[in-house]
Amino acid sequence: MRYEIAAIRFDTVNRTLTSSTDSIRLEPKPYLLLQTLIAANGNVVSRDKLIAEVWQGRVVTESAINKAVSTLRQYMNKLDGKTEYIETIPTLGYRLIPAVTSHTPATISKSSSRIAPLLGVSLLITSVCAFIAYQFMQPEQNDEPLLPQKLTSQSGIELQLSSAPQYKSFSYLHPTNTQQSELWLNHSKQNRKLFSGNISTQALSSDAKHIAYIDDDNGCTVKQFDIAQARHTTLFSCQPIENIKLIWGANPHEIIYRKRTNIHSGYGLYRFDSNTKQHIQLTLPPISGNLRGDHLFSLSTTKDQLAAARYLGEDKHELTVYDYPSMSVKSTVKLPYNLTALTWSASGQSIYFSAGSSIYRADIKSSKVKLLHKLTAPIESLVLQDNNETLLFNQYKLTSLIHLFDVSEQTFSPLVDNQALNRLPRANQMPQVWYISDHGAHSALWSINTETQQHTQVHLPHIFNFQRYQLNNDASKILFEYQDAIYQFAINSQKTMQLIGTELKPYVANYSQDDHEIIYSSERSGSWQLWSLNLITNQHQQLTTQGGYSGYKLNNVLYFTKFTQPGIWQLEDGQESVVVTDVPVRNWLNWRLRDNALYYEKDKSIWRFDLKTKQKKLYFTPPQRFIGQFDILQNGDVVFSELKQPSGELWQLAVKN
Repeated sequence: MRYEIAAIRFDTVNRTLTSSTDSIRLEPKPYLLLQTLIAANGNVVSRDKLIAEVWQGRVVTESAINKAVSTLRQYMNKLDGKTEYIETIPTLGYRLIPAVTSHTPATISKSSSRIAPLLGVSLLITSVCAFIAYQFMQPEQNDEPLLPQKLTSQSGIELQLSSAPQYKSFSYLHPTNTQQSELWLNHSKQNRKLFSGNISTQALSSDAKHIAYIDDDNGCTVKQFDIAQARHTTLFSCQPIENIKLIWGANPHEIIYRKRTNIHSGYGLYRFDSNTKQHIQLTLPPISGNLRGDHLFSLSTTKDQLAAARYLGEDKHELTVYDYPSMSVKSTVKLPYNLTALTWSASGQSIYFSAGSSIYRADIKSSKVKLLHKLTAPIESLVLQDNNETLLFNQYKLTSLIHLFDVSEQTFSPLVDNQALNRLPRANQMPQVWYISDHGAHSALWSINTETQQHTQVHLPHIFNFQRYQLNNDASKILFEYQDAIYQFAINSQKTMQLIGTELKPYVANYSQDDHEIIYSSERSGSWQLWSLNLITNQHQQLTTQGGYSGYKLNNVLYFTKFTQPGIWQLEDGQESVVVTDVPVRNWLNWRLRDNALYYEKDKSIWRFDLKTKQKKLYFTPPQRFIGQFDILQNGDVVFSELKQPSGELWQLAVKN
């Protein structure tokens, strides 16, 4: 059976949702959920009904139902971002909004059935050669559970894994404080510290004889360490802003690295030859707006091929396999995951990658993705430990707390203190403070009443990872960005509405002085500029022409930051001028306008600029692990996030073919 639901076609035989440009194959739960909603014929489906139909009466948690609904919503929104498909009816359930038209597939004639096998062969050849060009691959489940084994458990965390599989060796960094790290080597199961320093990245050569690393003591220098002779050699100079990551090339005098030219551009890949001292560019950085670009890469140890993962957006990556060193493209695939690490298999026939706390294997020839193991904490790096398909990875757990700084008393007090990552606090006035946390079933938006100490999760229609959001003046609505669109969530009615679609390329959005106006950034004109949306007339107006990224209005004056220039600027009567000069470019978003003052982060402290007196002063200095996320209450108090001591371990996982 096939159904037409607004702009989406639902094929029950192939379990696919299809638009005019794309197609998504549904997992079992979203598939059964959609069938149940269609069968209700526009009526509300209770949660009890969903449990009976989708989960066959098994006991399930609220979060399981929320996740299934959220997943289906995300798929339908991806295919058609202009239509609201599923409505949440508070305390009652869900209903499908658009009318549904059903179609019974026509019988295939004999002549068309003779063509089908030939067409299938042609499509198969095309898909293998192109590595299923632009196809979202759905992972198969692993048949038997794999059991990881813990290797080390030092205090703190181990980072930046690198390995020489043929020599059963690996190296890693062990941070001891905010600037110093120890470089460790594990050879034949023997662990030893090599040296300490201000090291930001490291890579072990394939013959396990050298380590390339970055020394940040005097700016940024790429160096080589000879393990046997304990000798350091300088390779080339770099800049901290380039944020270089390294791997070794096909021979001992070759280094492959990623870098960016400035804080506004994405990463490209390069090769350095220590014999000739030449740098060769391998890939072009992406267009403006993509701040990550080719940020993950791995070279096969058995075949001359390089894999690079390019960030395309939230839960979107493009994986490209190149012939190396010619850099001709062998295959490309788009993946619906947010990749955090990748490495080649020993055979060079597949690629392992991590996304969040899960490890997957992508087979190049069959274009299949298989979920190997789901862990309990995120994965920072993933490498091949030996030629027997044993993976080595590190789990890490970041936790942070939300503090309140009382300006009048000059005291700190914790508001949210648990074993979770609590971020982006927002508050207009006490007693309600909002924040993003992963202390529930998944990352979500929460609020705390500081008088009753009651924590409440906001049930948005998707997982709330790190979306920028803002409260309106009376904290009755929340404005946020999700998958390249801007949404508004009404707290009382629990309804979500899309305000700005993906076609306008919006990103940072703030309420103006009037809740009927939204100021947002967009690069649809080719560079980041600020625009306004009148929610009454639904009219859009461009505000800046010389750059703008995050803005607020006060008394018809626009105050804003720029993507490529430091400072906080103002636009009044068409005239642009800089207001505060010492705001670093990286703090596009780490600033607030409250009453008649600008608050911004500089050098790990919060500064205040009075718009009337034009005077600035140090407002307060947070603890050392302040991560730049804060908000100013109407009475001048500050809520902010502080990182706790991170923890993590090294694990190995024997993969079964």
